[in-house]
Amino acid sequence: MIVLLKPLNIERRTKLAKFIMIKGNMSVKELSEEFNVSTETIRKDLISLEKDNIINKDHNVAISSNYLERHFDEKLLKNIHRKFKIAQKAIEMIPEKGVVILESGTTVLQIAKLLNLKSNLVIVTNSLIAAQALENSENQLIVTGGEVRKKSMSFVGYLATKAIESIHADIAFMGCDGFHVDGPCSRSYRELEVKQKILENSKEVVLVADSSKFRADGLYRFATFDQINHLITDTNITDQQLELLPSNIKVSIV
Repeated sequence: MIVLLKPLNIERRTKLAKFIMIKGNMSVKELSEEFNVSTETIRKDLISLEKDNIINKDHNVAISSNYLERHFDEKLLKNIHRKFKIAQKAIEMIPEKGVVILESGTTVLQIAKLLNLKSNLVIVTNSLIAAQALENSENQLIVTGGEVRKKSMSFVGYLATKAIESIHADIAFMGCDGFHVDGPCSRSYRELEVKQKILENSKEVVLVADSSKFRADGLYRFATFDQINHLITDTNITDQQLELLPSNIKVSIV
């Protein structure tokens, strides 16, 4: 027998997923009180969200699905609330039935998690952890393959770049380690070629970077600002930092 969820249930579970992602972990009792439903209803919601790989459930505690994040905990926990807000804005920009490229990075990982709440997309990624976060998604998932760079848990090298070359994406989401005067930069030389292929094969390129990245630098610039269509950042960015950006880039501050 097929059981169809009522719209109210879908709406509650969507809100529940976002709430847990923001809070990190919550008890069943706390969630029951927050959403004004029974603990049994919350448990059913959590079972559904766990199947979708959005959260993990441990006894009577719901935990945001960060089990993949042990590889680089420090980066993931830094400015996590800002990154989640950036991710929420990012998914609003994705066209229906669109082809989406997700590059590696901790902010892009938050986008991947929220894409579990969407369907009918084609998602291409060179990020191992983004792929794992999307393994139960209702979207078509394409993983580039290639050599794994352990520091970023991303695929690099010939296989990864050849896979990106064959894709024509509607929108790509990219992260960065910091900024040079004329564009975003990376600390990894090995990631440059994949980044450049993503730029070449995407109609729209969205850079997702919390404001701390404007105080950081990186060894290698992977793009000039004129290759970026849109920047999403947070409210801690200063007026002086905004003035450094060229007028062709649309900036969203969340």
